[in-house]
Amino acid sequence: MQEPTGKINVVSTTTETETTALAADAADPVLQVGARETVVDRSDRSWRRQLAGRDFTGLDIANGDGVDVVADLCWPFERLDAALGGRRFGLILCQHVLEHVKRPFAAADNLAGLLAPGGTLYVATPWVQAFHGYPDDYWRFSFRGLMELFPGLQPVDMYYSATGTGLDAAYKITVDGAIDLERTPFEIESRLFELSFPPDRNLEILRNQAEQPKLPLARHYLPAIFVNLVFKAP
Repeated sequence: MQEPTGKINVVSTTTETETTALAADAADPVLQVGARETVVDRSDRSWRRQLAGRDFTGLDIANGDGVDVVADLCWPFERLDAALGGRRFGLILCQHVLEHVKRPFAAADNLAGLLAPGGTLYVATPWVQAFHGYPDDYWRFSFRGLMELFPGLQPVDMYYSATGTGLDAAYKITVDGAIDLERTPFEIESRLFELSFPPDRNLEILRNQAEQPKLPLARHYLPAIFVNLVFKAP
């Protein structure tokens, strides 16, 4: 493999910064997939509140707060399209959803089909996260994995993000000041990062497991890391 050339920078950012810019640049109408509010969604940073005043539709597999249309993203396209009134969307938000669908390629095809020409699709999925069933948990995706799901769309931006109580941290890797979509996942990142676990700390955690709940061990071994990709339709 050829060594990458150009100046490589790790750029610190936040999910709030990235999603605010994304929403400002995208056109209506807006579709949020997986829109049912949970405890973590009930803040001013929820998509519906952030995009107040926009032409906004919330879709989810189950009814609840924030849901305008109840439908399954894996339905045959004609059925899903009919449930949404045949509309095409300038911005589709699919955050923390694809890991929960049984047929991600079918779901991805439907998302691409619902985009208006020139529309924007934002997808975020866990790369590393403990099991969480809503209603079940099937998949983990890399940047390359998400690109394979959407071969007809053009990836235009990517970044990693982490989450936790009060935490909003994200980073991008740039080459000569720009996102290098072809090289970043392989040539660059494999040379920049190595994950290691201090053995002494691990042994201390294991010794204390008899008296403590499982969360501390899970947090040390499975910090939540998400991959975020922005696509454009032709």
